[in-house]
Amino acid sequence: MKADENMETINHTKKGYFMMAVLWLAYVTFAMNWVAGSSLTPQITETFFGGPVDPIISQLVNYSITTARVFANILAAIVLMKLGPRKAAGTAIGLLMMGLVAIYLPNYWAYTVARMVMAVGGSMVIVYMNPIVAHYVKNSKTKLRINAANTVAYNAGAFIVAVLFTVFAKQMVANWRVTLTFFASLTILFFIGWLWKAENFETKETGEKTESYGYKDALKDGFLWRYGLAFASFLTLYVLSLVSFKAIFDQYTLLNGSVTNLLISGFGILGTFAGISIGNKGVPRKPTLLFSGIVMVGTFALAIVFANKIPLLSYTLISISGFAMYIQYPIFLNLPHELKGMTPQRLTIMFGLFWAIAYAGQTIATIIWSFILGSSGYTPAMIFFIAASSLYIFLVATFPETRQREAAARKAA
Repeated sequence: MKADENMETINHTKKGYFMMAVLWLAYVTFAMNWVAGSSLTPQITETFFGGPVDPIISQLVNYSITTARVFANILAAIVLMKLGPRKAAGTAIGLLMMGLVAIYLPNYWAYTVARMVMAVGGSMVIVYMNPIVAHYVKNSKTKLRINAANTVAYNAGAFIVAVLFTVFAKQMVANWRVTLTFFASLTILFFIGWLWKAENFETKETGEKTESYGYKDALKDGFLWRYGLAFASFLTLYVLSLVSFKAIFDQYTLLNGSVTNLLISGFGILGTFAGISIGNKGVPRKPTLLFSGIVMVGTFALAIVFANKIPLLSYTLISISGFAMYIQYPIFLNLPHELKGMTPQRLTIMFGLFWAIAYAGQTIATIIWSFILGSSGYTPAMIFFIAASSLYIFLVATFPETRQREAAARKAA
């Protein structure tokens, strides 16, 4: 009897890990599809418009993707409650396949809408990773490692694309439809895998007291607004540097855009593991975020300054920026968990609005950047870009210190 129970537990755990792996790979594929599409923007606009277009139009797909992600978190929660984890996540992976449909639509506007639907699926996938990890993984150390792997999923996809666009540059841009079809088709495999093995389970916790923290309370929460806007500033640097700057660097500087993508994503992966190590040591959060934020923005600004003078120095500075960028990621996203009196319900509400604020702010900043680029040129656009990214540093300085005990212990020692 006991042997049967143990076998059942082992099978249950294996199924859970399979589900986590499918979602992780699906999100990596989403990142590959997004970054590859952005890298191929000149070829795509050439096909649909017959020549170069205004930067605002060429970046429209990126605006639509980030706009879709503003609403996707709230939509994900609603779909999860209505359908349960198996059908909800299956729906999300199914929406990712719109990236394949988009490639063969007749005009740029239909292509943009289909990619927007793909983005909704991608954002829902990353949301559904959390309840599945919580349900199947009970060991706290294992859970931390899995959550860390989930945070680096986008970087993994971006890194793969950067390697391919660096090593096989001519082949990748020869036919954008063939290239994107390759990336988007992988989603079909994960959709089939999900339907084959995924199981449903109850996501509601029983026996917990309800908390009197709702969306109205969250909207009045000053920390949440500072937190969300700080991440909007962070995303402005991160998303533009990975998604939009390949074509910009290729056009305006001596830098190779594929190489910069490779360096940011590759060193970002290394930075994530460094951030996990630093975070687990219980060091004070605010000084860590401030220092790494200053390094992140400062080195990227210097990289832009030397981009047409000393490319090798710029590449080095971009690598440092990517590393510093992702040292912060696991520490930054864990801050609400460390706030006094935090509850699961409050976390759910806070993160739903947090992602909406962050992506809305980043989308607005990107639109302004594109407008300046089209109307005033490269230099004013990059000055705005660095200014918008610097807002992160000033907002982090207003955060509460969530590691007071550790900081006090260090002083006493």
